[in-house]
Amino acid sequence: MSSMPLPWQESVWESLNSRIDAGRLPHAVLISGDSGIGKARLARALTQRLICSAEMVKYACGTCKSCTLLAAGNHPDVTWLEPEEKGKPIKIDQVRALCESLSKTAQQGGWKVAVIAPAETMNISAANALLKNLEEPRAKTLLILVSHRPGRLSATIRSRCQKLSLPTPDSNSTLQWLTQVTGDQSAAEQVLPLAGGRPLLALDYLQSGDLEQRAEFERLVADVREGSLSPLAAAQHCQKLDGDQSIEWFSRYIHRLATTDLAERPNTALFGFSDKLLRARNWIVSGNNPNLQLLWEELFMDWVMVFKARK
Repeated sequence: MSSMPLPWQESVWESLNSRIDAGRLPHAVLISGDSGIGKARLARALTQRLICSAEMVKYACGTCKSCTLLAAGNHPDVTWLEPEEKGKPIKIDQVRALCESLSKTAQQGGWKVAVIAPAETMNISAANALLKNLEEPRAKTLLILVSHRPGRLSATIRSRCQKLSLPTPDSNSTLQWLTQVTGDQSAAEQVLPLAGGRPLLALDYLQSGDLEQRAEFERLVADVREGSLSPLAAAQHCQKLDGDQSIEWFSRYIHRLATTDLAERPNTALFGFSDKLLRARNWIVSGNNPNLQLLWEELFMDWVMVFKARK
């Protein structure tokens, strides 16, 4: 089965195809944008387009030997590099193995492609190990970096990549696509705003039960705000959750609160608290294994003070 780009990626896809046809594809591409908008999907589509051995003009055939090997995860000339464990960094040994693989001749006689996702999870040593490959690229070798937070990548790495910054798609495109995929326009309309307009995240909410978990988290945040739940009790619950995802839920809850309930009576303390959330998120994704119980206790105590200061 062919991996196709998503409908809202058509203009970017046309540009990539033009570069392929003209022989002007760069040796490294940095695909960046919010999580849940299809960056990895675009990376897979581009990988399959290059690997496909059929004489296709715009898309991979999905049925040739190369496409079949790729679909099975066994193509010898394609590497998908990601953290060995969720929440952990990509390590130097992983990148060294990747670079060694890229230095060899393609076994199928075509392109060699490597995807690093999310690229910002590489630790410093791993990122430094990657630089040599970026500085001395081989012919018909493509390195695709997928990043939710490209600012966390070193300027040296970013400067050696062709940048593709993907915006969050417009609401009409996402609603139409999500309705078609799920067959439920009402559910699509309900979940898209909660997902910040990000269609793949919205789909994940609907398919995985995360929507219910997010609603439970927001109730917990509201209970702390109203004083019916202590910061300590809330922290004990939250330290078991995915920290990065929960911080994002918190941030979006604050944005919705500021633009609805508090729109007529702005609370400036929310801005300072939002900065604390950002710092907490950076700490969580840094790979330094922070004490999540203490982190959440501090955040919820500060959350209480946001509203006490207003009284």
